[in-house]
Amino acid sequence: MSVSSTHHGGAWKVAYADFITAMMALFMVLWLTSQTEEDRAQMAEFFQDPYNTPLDKSMGVLEGEGASGEKSDGRRKGKAKLADIKVLMNMAQAFMRLLNVDTADPDKPVDLEITSDGLRVTLYDRDANPFFLENTAEYTEWGEFVVETMSWLVQRHEFKVRVDGYVSEGFEGQGLDYSAWELSSDRSNSTRRLMEYYGVLGKQFTGVSGFGSSQPLPFVPPTDEANDRISISLILSETFNSLDFEEEFDPLVK
Repeated sequence: MSVSSTHHGGAWKVAYADFITAMMALFMVLWLTSQTEEDRAQMAEFFQDPYNTPLDKSMGVLEGEGASGEKSDGRRKGKAKLADIKVLMNMAQAFMRLLNVDTADPDKPVDLEITSDGLRVTLYDRDANPFFLENTAEYTEWGEFVVETMSWLVQRHEFKVRVDGYVSEGFEGQGLDYSAWELSSDRSNSTRRLMEYYGVLGKQFTGVSGFGSSQPLPFVPPTDEANDRISISLILSETFNSLDFEEEFDPLVK
């Protein structure tokens, strides 16, 4: 009797999952039908070959001003378009190669994601490649090298920046006087100061926060060292300069 009840009680989860999947499919269809024919063609070409899709003037990356309002000097107006994804993908790959980070390693010290408005760089303070001296906000030599490299990228391409600090559960510190909240905030501000030292302007920062141990990674135990991390969001600005990327950054890693 109990087995049958359990089986029946979980059936709604399957139905709910099917419903959510159908809704997502409907949303994608509606979104695609609202795009122009030109944008749909560009998207189809991009997903067929995301690393080698040619970008024409209408995408606002090559010379000339296209439909996106891109100026010939590479400074664009407005938020990210499909062309930016291509640039950001190349930028992310070059950045990871420059740091000599194996992107296939599940325990890699640096993770880089392409977001809807730019890039998110996550620095994991693991014992194998620590970014900070133990239980402090002072960067190690390796950590400073990574921040220096990223600061050049931020400064040269005029990203806006947000820095968020997180600490794994279990940090004892000095009780109420210095807890995980203080450590995560100090590490965020240490990151900001170091980036400013390496050329990022103070006005490029949109926020600096510390979340203590309140936001562990999904599906990761709160005490896992992966939760000791700094998340740095590089946000595309209205003056984002994409044309100099391949010419000035990528050759460094070839």
